[in-house]
Amino acid sequence: MTHPAVSVLMGVWNAAPQVRDAVESVFAQTAGDLELIVIDDGSTDATAGILASFRDPRLRVERRARGGLTPALNAALRLARAPLVARLDADDVAMPERFERQLAFLAEHPEVGVLGTAAREVDASGREVAIVRPPTSDVEIRRALIRSNAFVHSSVTMRRAALEEVGGYDEAFAVAQDYDLWMRMSRVTRMANLSEALVIRRLLPGRVSEARDTERLRTEASVRWRAVRSGTYPAWCAHFVIRPLLAQALPPGARRLLRRLRSR
Repeated sequence: MTHPAVSVLMGVWNAAPQVRDAVESVFAQTAGDLELIVIDDGSTDATAGILASFRDPRLRVERRARGGLTPALNAALRLARAPLVARLDADDVAMPERFERQLAFLAEHPEVGVLGTAAREVDASGREVAIVRPPTSDVEIRRALIRSNAFVHSSVTMRRAALEEVGGYDEAFAVAQDYDLWMRMSRVTRMANLSEALVIRRLLPGRVSEARDTERLRTEASVRWRAVRSGTYPAWCAHFVIRPLLAQALPPGARRLLRRLRSR
């Protein structure tokens, strides 16, 4: 049995208004040797019907009781057959050439195990509000990672061997699970970002609640502390642990502004 070149992992919960666009963007890729694994995490809207309407044999849908994104991604990973594993959120869109560009880069750079891209951010009406440009080189990413998330999760393609070497996603983290993953993968592989914006990230109302944002800040502090304690970063970097804890005191609007300024 032949295996696809890349397995795309998607967790979805009540994303009926956007999931069709996300799935279609995967099947419209110029590099079509792929499979899309969707874990329907207990959706109660029309999501299941929309997914069932696709007849593309590259799509595999597994429905399960609500458990959260992190366990859903690990469930998708266990079903993946390809040596490369990619991510796309159910409310985002991949540009047609995304995987062609990423697969070509990874073929030329076997030392890189985590590869993201820049991303366009749009509001609910589709109006572009920002372009997120993460650092591109391994050195720049490592310098930035202790300070902030240096990847757009929905843009990342990873080598499955490196992902499995660190144990996949840590289900102790309901949010910012990607930040924890990059920190752990940084110990076993080199990292890079393409400068092209190959993903459209939708900033929808209610995408992240205030409570979830507070949980994200706590997770960031925990991830950074573990990185310092393990020796991944020197002791003087401990002051970066304090920043997300202090940010919890800021109102949500101020938090969003700070994140946007950091992504420039």
